[in-house]
Amino acid sequence: MSEDLRRKLQTLEEDFARQPLVAQQADLREINHIRTQLGMPLVDAHLREIGAVEKPKPEPKKTKPKPVQDHTEAREIYQAYLKKIEELELHQAYAERVAKATSGPGQTPVRPLATMGTDGGPLLCDHCRKPILLEGGQFHGVTADVAWKRNTNHSDKWTSWISGGMVVEIQTNGTLRIYHGYPGRDNKQCCNVASRKDKEAREEFESAKKPEKQNMILAFLENEFPNMTSEEHYRLLSKIMDTMYSYDPGLGINRPSTKS
Repeated sequence: MSEDLRRKLQTLEEDFARQPLVAQQADLREINHIRTQLGMPLVDAHLREIGAVEKPKPEPKKTKPKPVQDHTEAREIYQAYLKKIEELELHQAYAERVAKATSGPGQTPVRPLATMGTDGGPLLCDHCRKPILLEGGQFHGVTADVAWKRNTNHSDKWTSWISGGMVVEIQTNGTLRIYHGYPGRDNKQCCNVASRKDKEAREEFESAKKPEKQNMILAFLENEFPNMTSEEHYRLLSKIMDTMYSYDPGLGINRPSTKS
C-alpha cells in the first residue's frame, strides 16, 4: 500500500510544475494528503517542505576590478604621429609638384628651377645648397633664377640643358631632394656624395621599434577606436611605427611656400 502511495506521490510531484494553477492547487492538496499518510512533512506551493530551513545561497565570489590602463604616453605618441603626418602630407604634395614640373625627356623647364624653391625662390641642391646652373646659349653657366630674371622674353615653355646634370629625387618619406650631378659618374658630385651619406646614416640607424612600444600603442588604439576591426588596428599601428620609429631622412631644404 505504502509503495503505491509513494509512486503516486512521485508522479504528482514530478508533474506538478507543468500543471495549470487550478490543477496545482488540487494536486497540492492530494500531495499533502499522501504525505500525511506516509508520515512525511507537508510542502508548500513550491513543493518545499514547510518549516524547513532554507540553506543560504553562497555569496558570489568578489572579482578584483581590472586595473585601468594608463594610455597617456601612447596618446602623446599618437598626437605626435598625426602632427607629423599632416606636415609630411604638405611636403609630399610639394615634392610631387616639383617632380612633375621638372620631368620629361631632353631639356628641363627653367621656370620651376627658378621659382619652385622655398617661398618662390630657386630650387637648391640639398647637398651644396646652391641653385641649378643652365647650360648652353646666352645663359650658359648662369643659375636658373638669375637667368629667369634676366630673360625678358621667357615663357613657361622655356627649357634648357642643365650644367653638370641634376637629380630630382623623392625620398623614402615622400619628400623632395634636388642634387647637382649624374648618379654614379663622379663620386665627388653632389648626388653621389649625398647618396653615400644617406646609405651610411641608414646603416647606423638603430630601429626604435621595441615590442613594448608596439604593445602599448596597440592597447591604446583598441581602447580609443573600439569600432575598428583588428586588421584596421594593426594597419594603423604599422603606419604609426613606420612614421615615428623608422629612419627619418628629414624634409630637405626646398620647402613649399608659406606665403598666402
